[in-house]
Amino acid sequence: MALFEMKNTSFYDGQVSVVNDVSLSIEKGSITAFLGEPGGGKSSVLKLISGIIVPTRGKVFYEGKIISNMSSKENLAFRKKMAFMFQNSALWANQSLYQNLELPLKLHFPKMPPEQLDERIKDVAKLVDFSKPLSLRPAALSTGEQKRIAFARALICEPEILFLDEPTESLDEKTAALFIKIIQDFCSAGNTLVYVSHDNAFINTFNNDKYYFSKGTIVDKILLHENFQEDYDEI
Repeated sequence: MALFEMKNTSFYDGQVSVVNDVSLSIEKGSITAFLGEPGGGKSSVLKLISGIIVPTRGKVFYEGKIISNMSSKENLAFRKKMAFMFQNSALWANQSLYQNLELPLKLHFPKMPPEQLDERIKDVAKLVDFSKPLSLRPAALSTGEQKRIAFARALICEPEILFLDEPTESLDEKTAALFIKIIQDFCSAGNTLVYVSHDNAFINTFNNDKYYFSKGTIVDKILLHENFQEDYDEI
């Protein structure tokens, strides 16, 4: 059974078709890239398969269960295993950086002792090489610094599945290299990575299954876990 599966999935934003009849599967422990032209629907597919948005038509499965039909308990267990890093960081503007990092821990580990929670927050900030005071709010940071906190928040609960939307965008070369190293370690541990990127240096670092999107549909694919193909498959 695939870890994730999309079956004839479409998504409309009002009357606008964003994703059109997409079917794909993602294996546990794999690395999958959603690539293609700007506005091609790849970020929306990432949000659909992670359960952040609900399909207009079709179904999205996690371990054989339709994500939108999960009970609250099942959904919380799923959220504990996965993390999503948004392209625009999506930090809570009215909260400090510390509170932004603290909230996922309080949600998923409500019995974690305060000193352990504090240690975890400081450790993950150090991991992404963020040294400014965590008492600051996101508006005090540059775009790249906000990206570091967003990445730290995605890592804070030690997820098994990472969804990353343009993770190296707006980063300097040194920070991008750090992110890539952290993600390589994450994948080497047998975890699952699904990402959107236009950064060739990032894309070429990994052996990915690749889906290429245009106008909301898959136009090409390379699936390494199916016959280890090296050429595009026309759909």
